[in-house]
Amino acid sequence: MTHNDYKEMIPARALSALDATDDRVLTDHLTSCEECRRELDDWQATAAGLSLEAPALEPSTRVRQKILTQVRELKVDLKSSNVVPFAQPKASVWSSFGSLGAIAAAILFVGVLVYAGLLWKENRALRRQLDIVAAEVRQQRLDLEELAAVNKIIFAPDAKMMALNATPMAPGATAKLVYEQNGRAVLVAQGLPKAPEGKQYQLWFIVGNEKMPGKTFSPDTGGDGMMMDQVPSSAMKSAVFAITLEPTGGVKAPTGQIYLVSPA
Repeated sequence: MTHNDYKEMIPARALSALDATDDRVLTDHLTSCEECRRELDDWQATAAGLSLEAPALEPSTRVRQKILTQVRELKVDLKSSNVVPFAQPKASVWSSFGSLGAIAAAILFVGVLVYAGLLWKENRALRRQLDIVAAEVRQQRLDLEELAAVNKIIFAPDAKMMALNATPMAPGATAKLVYEQNGRAVLVAQGLPKAPEGKQYQLWFIVGNEKMPGKTFSPDTGGDGMMMDQVPSSAMKSAVFAITLEPTGGVKAPTGQIYLVSPA
């Protein structure tokens, strides 16, 4: 979040219009930003001054007369008491208009602040949606780039394909490993059992007694998976390829059962 994002929150904070999450974020920022603390103080002072902006209104002639009538009904002897009749000043049209104008200006100012806060919230929501869309577009671009790389390997003139057959651990599963002379390879597997939590399938390049680890992958809910890898130079001609189930992230030496294996 940029410094301007925090500054946009300040008017809404002065009006107590921030939601709980944004309020906490701004509070954390204020602890280390003196500039934003000063700006928040100015906004809060402005908001507080609105309640004192309009002068007090005098009661109207009708209200004043009603009060006097109620006083008279109490049958108080005005001559023998200290009650003094109110003087009735002439109403000033301009002063009344000025008071109403000040109130209207204060209300308008508050309305502008509230509207600014609503626009800020809407802008934040739109930016979050744009971030989500941008992330989806980036992911789609990466998927397309990966698909193009896979197609380049599969349809390369010098590509070789090795079929991996299922063991009793994965009846019905199949896999094919296609690789170029430079060692770039793609593995496509189908029908693998769902991997338990904390487990992934791992590819192995076996030359004699040496078992060289490849990358790991996780099939989808249908048991299908695909990944790209690099075949070691020593495994380009006489390797056996196998797939085992190992801890997530893979291991340096196989520990699990073999699910798929190519012919020796």
